[in-house]
Amino acid sequence: MENIIIETIAWYKDPQWWAIITALLLGLFGIFQDRIRNIFWKPKIKVNMRLKSPDCHKIAMRNSQTGQFVCDSYYFRFFIENSGNFQMENVEAIITEVNKKEANGEYKKIESFLPLNLVWAHYHNVAMPKIQPHLFKHLDFGHITKSDFANLEYFGIQSSSEVVFQFDLAVIPNHGSHILLPGDYNITIKFAANNLAPVIKRYNFIIANKWNDDERIMLQNNVSIKELK
Repeated sequence: MENIIIETIAWYKDPQWWAIITALLLGLFGIFQDRIRNIFWKPKIKVNMRLKSPDCHKIAMRNSQTGQFVCDSYYFRFFIENSGNFQMENVEAIITEVNKKEANGEYKKIESFLPLNLVWAHYHNVAMPKIQPHLFKHLDFGHITKSDFANLEYFGIQSSSEVVFQFDLAVIPNHGSHILLPGDYNITIKFAANNLAPVIKRYNFIIANKWNDDERIMLQNNVSIKELK
């Protein structure tokens, strides 16, 4: 009687096992591909504001219908850069809190301030659909004008100040909380995107009660903005 020899093949040499393992790995990758991708490919927001052109500069404000000159203004914009290696999606920013420095040197929260979204420069939309890696967009922060052109009476604001600052918000509050009179402020802004955890930044913003038609003098001497750590 002949002896029957059965040859045992190690599993790692069996192509069927490798086919099963490959199918399982592909299935797992399909389920967790977003998490796996986010480990290696992610956006990173970088926020800056330089008190010079193109972030900040003098702009003539005109009637949107007639084009007639209304007044000069100084516009302030954040430079929003994606320093990561994947696009930021639906990026937006909201001012969450404003505190004003009082005579005793302490900052007090302005309770009447209504948190609202800032808008993107030129587009005037709340969310920027995407910012590609190593590219940037400008986000409007606000503008300074002479107080005569700020329609303060409409908002019930009485002031003899020479200038006012107005946040560029998606919606203008009826009670005028978007208007800042000259002073020393601490401002909190939250930045976020669909694929970016919220980033909270605080800024000290000082507005002098002075107007100057010279852009260089106005931006260097009459305004200050610094990020607080």
